[in-house]
Amino acid sequence: MRAISWCWLMVALVAAPAYSRDWPDAGGWTIVETDSACGMSQTYEGKGESELLVWLNEGGDVGLSISNDLWSPVDGQKYDMDYLLNGTSYGGGSAVGDADKSKKGFVSRFDGTFLSDFAAGSSLTIYRGELLVDQLSLKGTTAGVAMVRRCMAALKANKAAAERERQRLAHIADDPFAVEQTEQEKLQFGANSAKPRSLPAAWVSDADYPSAAQRERRQGVTGYKLEVNADGQATSCIVTSSSGHADLDEATCRLLPRRARFSGSGVYESRVTWRLPE
Repeated sequence: MRAISWCWLMVALVAAPAYSRDWPDAGGWTIVETDSACGMSQTYEGKGESELLVWLNEGGDVGLSISNDLWSPVDGQKYDMDYLLNGTSYGGGSAVGDADKSKKGFVSRFDGTFLSDFAAGSSLTIYRGELLVDQLSLKGTTAGVAMVRRCMAALKANKAAAERERQRLAHIADDPFAVEQTEQEKLQFGANSAKPRSLPAAWVSDADYPSAAQRERRQGVTGYKLEVNADGQATSCIVTSSSGHADLDEATCRLLPRRARFSGSGVYESRVTWRLPE
């Protein structure tokens, strides 16, 4: 037996590799870590060259992949494979052909108990129906599986630490400048090119509250944008963010062009807070 090639290992592991640590060989098995799994691998000389990979996923299930340069399984096709390990039969049609590489083979999935049996096993015998497919020595699997479990513990610890750090910083914006100017910035730094001649708060009063909205105790905030001509008069009004009530929004754009007066032309954006009179 000799260590499996890294090329095959990277293809066989389902997750995209993210090798954060280099693990030593254990029991003659090559150990590898990806971003969501830890695996162990061997290559066997016999009828063709067989490559065996067993990996433990973060969720606790186990994958097994075996390929050979003489085989011809069809990619994605299901096969009636049986794995005999320590007197226990695993499989029953759960294998799927994997032909997307130079050596073609198949992949099976098992629950976590398979890995414990694999660690204690001396040989793995594989059948397709009644046909013997391969018989592989499991020398060194106890040490290999122990290292895989150690790898998985480290992987989970790293992810838990990364999640704690993510939560610690979650209240801070990724890019605080990706949003438009705040209302205060608009007033202070010129997003509004037209400047009011009077206080905008005086443009709408309690007396303007739509009667139906007042009876129904409805409130809200209407954002608006005014287009202002060279005479300082608003020529158009559009609602940029609704209060959630059509009559409040309509009153905003009906009243403001009549009452708002400006120095200079351009645009003016702000909002009206419709709050029920005390």
